Amino acid sequence: MSEDQRFRRVSYALHDGEMCGIAFGDPARAVDIVFIHATGLNARTYARLLQPLGERFHIVALDVRGHGTSRLPPKMLTYQSWNRHRDDIIELMDAHIKGPALFAGHSMGGTTSVLVAGKRPDLVRGLALIDPVILPEARYRMLEMPLGKEMIMSRMPIARGARRRRSHFASREEATAALTGRGFFKTWPADVLADYVADGFVEEGEGVRLSCTPAYEAATFSSQRHDPWRALESYAGPLVMLRAEIGSTTPPSVAEAIRAQRPSARVAVVNGASHALPMERPDRARAAIETALMMAGMNGREAVE
Repeated sequence: MSEDQRFRRVSYALHDGEMCGIAFGDPARAVDIVFIHATGLNARTYARLLQPLGERFHIVALDVRGHGTSRLPPKMLTYQSWNRHRDDIIELMDAHIKGPALFAGHSMGGTTSVLVAGKRPDLVRGLALIDPVILPEARYRMLEMPLGKEMIMSRMPIARGARRRRSHFASREEATAALTGRGFFKTWPADVLADYVADGFVEEGEGVRLSCTPAYEAATFSSQRHDPWRALESYAGPLVMLRAEIGSTTPPSVAEAIRAQRPSARVAVVNGASHALPMERPDRARAAIETALMMAGMNGREAVE
C-alpha cells in the first residue's frame, strides 16, 4: 500500500510557523483522536499503530515543535518545559480542530496530553497514555530550583546519550542500516523503522540529517519544569494508561499514586514490553486507545486486559 493510501499529510498555521503531521479516516467528520509522539520521534513512526483505527475514527497525529516535518522555530534558549508543546497544541486546537477530542500519546506525547487536559479540559474527551513520562511529585519540586534543568541534564543518561547521537548520514538507506537492531530501535519491526526514518530525517547537502537535532532531543529530555500532577487534578475525564514492564518511564510508585488519585483510571502493565511499547505491541496500544474511546462514549470496543 502506498503512502498516500495509508495516510494523508496535514499542516496547521500557528503564530510562528506550521505544525505538520499525518491523518487517517474521514476528513469530513470531526477529529476523534489527536495523537502525540515521543521525544525524538515523529507522527509517521506510529502509522502502523494508527492506521487500523482510521477505519472508524478521524485521527490527526502531530509532529511537535522541533520534530519531524513541522516548521516551528526551536527556541532553545527559552526551552524549560513541555508546557511549550501543550501551548502549541492548544493554539492549534483553538484555531483549526476546535475539539473536544480523545488525546493519546507515547512517552512525552502522553505527558503533553495530560498537560493539555489540565489547562484546557474542554478540549479533551479522554486520555490514552502509553508509557508517559511522569516523575514522582517531589522531583518536579526539585526541578523548580535554580539550575534544576542543568542538574537533570548532567544526571540523566538518556539526555547525555541524545547529545552524542549521530545526526548525519549519506542517505536514509544508510541511516536505516545504522539504526536497525541497535539501542532503542533494537526491537522495532522494519516497517516501523522505515516510517520513522522517512520523516525523521531531512535533506541537507548531499545527505540527510535528523530533523530533531541531538541538541534539541537532549533539551527535550531535560526540560521538565512542568507539572503533570497538577494537570491531573484539573482533569476529571476518562484516563487509560499502559506501562512497559521493562524500563518504563512511569515508575510503579507513580502508577500507584495515579490509581489512588483516580480510582476510575484503567492502568495496566504490558509484560515483556520495553518503552518502545507501541512498536512492540501495537495491539495493546490500540486496545488502550479504544478503551479510552469507549469510556468517553466514542464507540471504542476493546478493553485493556
